[in-house]
Amino acid sequence: MKCSLGVPLVLLGLAGVLWFADWNVPLFLWLHEHQLLLGGGLWANLTLLGDSALTPLILVIFIRRRPDLLWAAVVGGLLAYAISHGLKPLVNEARPPALLDIIVVGPRLLHSSFPSGHSTSIFMLAGLLVLGIPVKDRWVQAGILTLAALVGLSRIGVGVHWPVDVLSGAVIGWLSAAAGLFIARRWSWGAQGAGRALPLVLLFLSGFYNLLGNDTGYADAWLLQKGLTALALTWGFIELYRWANDRQRRSGE
Repeated sequence: MKCSLGVPLVLLGLAGVLWFADWNVPLFLWLHEHQLLLGGGLWANLTLLGDSALTPLILVIFIRRRPDLLWAAVVGGLLAYAISHGLKPLVNEARPPALLDIIVVGPRLLHSSFPSGHSTSIFMLAGLLVLGIPVKDRWVQAGILTLAALVGLSRIGVGVHWPVDVLSGAVIGWLSAAAGLFIARRWSWGAQGAGRALPLVLLFLSGFYNLLGNDTGYADAWLLQKGLTALALTWGFIELYRWANDRQRRSGE
């Protein structure tokens, strides 16, 4: 409980400070300028990890052992999508390139800045792993959160989101993961019997879409995108094969 509430409260507090102190734009400018010193390719590859077609693919490793985690990802993902994409047209905040003369890495997006969808996606995955496995080792928790934070920062590095967008997206993603886990534990349809097919179908459809299409606009990240997707699909099919063998062996006993 401490971790499930502590992370979003800290992030929400930071977002509030930046907004009310009017530090949102100055911090963006400082971060963006210094992040680009490390090269746009780095941030393009990191930002790819927050793409909603790629982020869930890590869950293939849980196909046999934790179908409940896949089901929680479906429920939490629907919540995260509804909230983040519902807020975007409602708030309709201008993105940094629409207001500032800055270097943009990748697509030059201008509208619907709040909240950051990539930050929502990566922090939902982080929440599922930390809260759902659950990860108890503090160093592993720190590693997961650090990677999620870097993906969030990448949205500033490529020049398409304000810091408040990133922090707010992270809050939405983490709370959606917590809500997805809560609902999945009480409504287990998608984690057992025929219901298990739905998360699997969605996971593999996402993989094939990412492998065969999904032009992210980040040319520098193409190899990472296709490579990680091919690895995830291969791992996923191996997991399905092992699952089928396990079922056959149990039925023969």
